[in-house]
Amino acid sequence: MKNSSQTKPDVRSECLHILREVEEKEVFAQELISSRCAKDDISKVDKHLLTELVNGVIRHRLSLDTIISFFSKIPLNKIEPWVRQALRLGLYQMIYLDRIPASAAVNTSVELIKKLVHRTDAARYTNAILRSVERDIYNKCLPEQEIADPQKALYRREGTWCTFQRPLFPHPEKHPITSLAVNYNHPEWLIKRWLRRYGKEKTIEICKTGNLAPKVYLRINHAKISSQEFLELCNKNSIHARPTDNAVVVANCAVSEIPGFSEGLFFVQDASAIKVAQFLKTEPSNTVLDMCAAPGGKTTHIAELLGETGKIYALDVSLKRLQLVKENCLRMGVSNVFPVCGDASEHRVPFQCAFDRVLIDAPCSNTGVFSRRVEARWRLKEEDIYKMSALQYSILKTGATRLKPNGFLVYSTCSIEPEENQDVIKKFLGNEPQFCLDAEECYLPGKAGDGGYMARLCRKS
Repeated sequence: MKNSSQTKPDVRSECLHILREVEEKEVFAQELISSRCAKDDISKVDKHLLTELVNGVIRHRLSLDTIISFFSKIPLNKIEPWVRQALRLGLYQMIYLDRIPASAAVNTSVELIKKLVHRTDAARYTNAILRSVERDIYNKCLPEQEIADPQKALYRREGTWCTFQRPLFPHPEKHPITSLAVNYNHPEWLIKRWLRRYGKEKTIEICKTGNLAPKVYLRINHAKISSQEFLELCNKNSIHARPTDNAVVVANCAVSEIPGFSEGLFFVQDASAIKVAQFLKTEPSNTVLDMCAAPGGKTTHIAELLGETGKIYALDVSLKRLQLVKENCLRMGVSNVFPVCGDASEHRVPFQCAFDRVLIDAPCSNTGVFSRRVEARWRLKEEDIYKMSALQYSILKTGATRLKPNGFLVYSTCSIEPEENQDVIKKFLGNEPQFCLDAEECYLPGKAGDGGYMARLCRKS
């Protein structure tokens, strides 16, 4: 008989492999985590730990790298990649987690390097850096009001800071931008933008929200089950769930653990995203064009709102991602969606007919959803925002040509940058007098959830 302990996955080893893949390739952390958690050989506890470690290390990368750079004689970019990730993993557990002893965090990182690098100097180096940090930590959970020297303190989570015996961090008065970036783990160029636009308090709140594990919102498929019935189903499966205005919120867990996914009882979709389909003001028998449809969350929601009375044409430039739309429509029991592969920009949309409603959930910088897309903040460059705004304007112009008179077009993003939102709409309305702004909403990341923008335009008759 096989010893089950021999086949139990090594969560930290899996974590390091995911971290390296995210850093070195254009892949998404959440997709890799979900793929791993979907397998049968990993326990519920290990799924939670893997998710916490991967997302936590990526979110707090700047803080972790600042500490490594202080204690290491080797420049950060010269450190062997496995070692760099193992140091980040060990430090994250030591500083940000409460239930893992520092000695265990150190030992597991060192053992991983022994297995992955096979060099004694690499293991010794990893051990030396982590032990030095462990000795330097003075108080892991100090209230903010008790901080004596801000250069010795690192923001940890709401109300608590980790303090060190030496000044490791930039002074908040002499280097305010760098200090905010290091403590709240966002790029300096983004901090500068947000400070100019929103001020210090709101900028800190945006950053803090980006570092929290996001709530899991489920849009219930009312064609198959009521919200109350779904809540009872969750309760039977020992999953804590509660209703909100337009969704159900479940305790942080892997989607594979929630009952009813394969049966299409719900779609994982943030509350702000759920608003978009409702904002479109669809009516029975409408024909709708969803121009950037993948993976199909808003598409299937529009289908639910239409019932069986209307049609939705789901357009996406990626054939691979369009397959996700098809799969989600099948799972959710939707039959009035017609997927079409095509380019939504530069008037290349493959339709000659006009539509009652057009939805443009435009590709964007994701600055409103950093809590969910943890790697996005480190990949994004300031020039990307201007490139995005040009693409967004092109898609909006193309979509507008396909709208019937008196029809509604909704333009939405999960960005909080005006260049991608209000400025795009303002430019469009300035050039297209036959359109008017019917309504718009802009919301920042905070206690209410993610950030984003949506505008509803009407084509005059």
